[in-house]
Amino acid sequence: TKGAGAMLLRVGLILLTAALAAAIHVSAPLHPPAAHSPALTPIKAKVPALELRSRVASLRGGGAVLPPDDDTLGDTFREVAIDNSTDTVAWTDETCSGPKTVDGRASSLISEKFIVNEVMQLQSYLPHLQQYQNPLVTRAWPINTNFVGLNETVTDTVFCNSLRAQSKGLVYNQWVRAGPRKQTLFTPSEVNAAIVACGGLDPGINIVVKEITCTLTLAYNVKRAWGVRFGWRGFSDPAAKEWLELTQERVAHIHKEGGSILGYSAEGCDVEKTLAVLEERGVNQLYVLGNVETCQAASALQRAAIHKKLKLAVVFIPKSIENNFPYIDKCIGFDTVVQGAVDAIHRVLVAASSVQGGIGIIKLGSGFMCLHAVMASGDADVCLLKAINFDPKIVLAYVEKVIAHKGYAIVVVEDGAAEELVKKWKEKLDDGEAANARTPVGGSMDECIGKLVPRVTSGCSLAEEKIWGNTEGFDVGQYLKEQAIEYFSERGMHVTVRLSTPEWYIRSMPAFASDRIFCNIVASAAVHGAFAGMMHFVVGRVNQRYVYIPMSIVSPASKPRVKETSRMYNRMIRATGQPSFQRLGHAKLITGRGDVRRAFTPDQALSELAKEDQKRFGSFGI
Repeated sequence: TKGAGAMLLRVGLILLTAALAAAIHVSAPLHPPAAHSPALTPIKAKVPALELRSRVASLRGGGAVLPPDDDTLGDTFREVAIDNSTDTVAWTDETCSGPKTVDGRASSLISEKFIVNEVMQLQSYLPHLQQYQNPLVTRAWPINTNFVGLNETVTDTVFCNSLRAQSKGLVYNQWVRAGPRKQTLFTPSEVNAAIVACGGLDPGINIVVKEITCTLTLAYNVKRAWGVRFGWRGFSDPAAKEWLELTQERVAHIHKEGGSILGYSAEGCDVEKTLAVLEERGVNQLYVLGNVETCQAASALQRAAIHKKLKLAVVFIPKSIENNFPYIDKCIGFDTVVQGAVDAIHRVLVAASSVQGGIGIIKLGSGFMCLHAVMASGDADVCLLKAINFDPKIVLAYVEKVIAHKGYAIVVVEDGAAEELVKKWKEKLDDGEAANARTPVGGSMDECIGKLVPRVTSGCSLAEEKIWGNTEGFDVGQYLKEQAIEYFSERGMHVTVRLSTPEWYIRSMPAFASDRIFCNIVASAAVHGAFAGMMHFVVGRVNQRYVYIPMSIVSPASKPRVKETSRMYNRMIRATGQPSFQRLGHAKLITGRGDVRRAFTPDQALSELAKEDQKRFGSFGI
């Protein structure tokens, strides 16, 4: 009895000590708001980092993504703001004794901010809507237990111990995770869905159309789904208003085909007419495929539906060969686009290497396509992009060295590059007597100056002319072709210059296996989100997870752009070995190799050629 009493006394002392330590440790306890509190004032408090990790989850029922537990930040306190009315939470780090630099100097104050990007709900303006059980819950086969929680989010890439990222201020986006919910706001019998693909052709459109149709019919038992013909024109042009009824039989084999079963056009969206047609036909789920500009039109359409109190969920799926949609990893069909560009580069290489002094110029439609294709092929000698200025004389001097080394050269150029130079060249050709007296080189005048088609005879709109390449001004591929022929003619060198523009062959390719899987997941996620009552969102993949992104934060200003200082651009430089092609005397060192000249390894013949160049042109910095 005496031993048992002593044991109980020791246990009591231990528990009392632990309780006192915990009371001293907590400097500002957090209290969750009432479950149904209408108050809009968020709760704010400062707590130690370790304490926050164990307290934030309870405030939102375990739905919050906790901030990283970073012990390198020293005595870190985190300020938490929780707004239960809008279901948002944000926190920041304030470092009292932050990390120091290598030489012992204290670094700047480090701050972390997590932003939860909520997706709009139909109930936000139609509060009377009734919730229904998802048909997938009671389905005997296939068994589906992978339902997404109401507060589940996915966070952007989190940087740890990155002074470069910390110096910019760490801002992490949290996105609503994509997937089916247990509750829906639509019944299968009321759903009338429509799919519209806007803009140009892209690989993967047919796969998205098929998967949306199959998810609607097989997973949710929807009986009505339509395919809008020829983009936004299908809502205004009487000849295009005959929509396709999408059934399993109609879409059974379209995933094997290139192009688009729906057709395409570059017409803009007339919001009033489009909304009137949707209301007339009773469409309550609209799935839109397109680029950033199309996303803005879809956003305007959703806002108009909200203003009229229509039960309409507009869902957007990014589609662009430029692959410049903000926030997401990639657009549908981009893997196929890159492989098509790689094949085109290889075919041009075979042709250029089969002739004396062969120069193959391949014009591709976007900077990111050029970067990925050049890196994947490993065959290009020069890559010219719209975002990076270059001097054609320096480019051709470098091409001359490449030909002297291996007998041919491959140049990949982005459509729209050197726009100012091409405009000046066009003005020179149009200069009165000079234009009349000029004899084009390398072929007919039409071949050399580009694809200028008079619009009075083409019968196409301006937007369509741009999509087909019939733009005002001269084509950069033809500009480089003629410049190359003139450059080497002046030096008495025989060259054969050929221009390849494979963009429309690439656009019409059937999607490859990786893109088919990607399109399937994105399309089914779009249907799950619409059935859950979400609207005004973009479906995409962020950090290898599929999420819903609010349309409201997507704009042309947020597009990713090719930068000369980016890692991707530097990887491309290592693949081609090209130097900087800036103006004479302004060559930039961008390869990190110690000397721009080392971007090309000369042999004995090139060393002699370099001496001649030094006498003829002076120092180019290449």
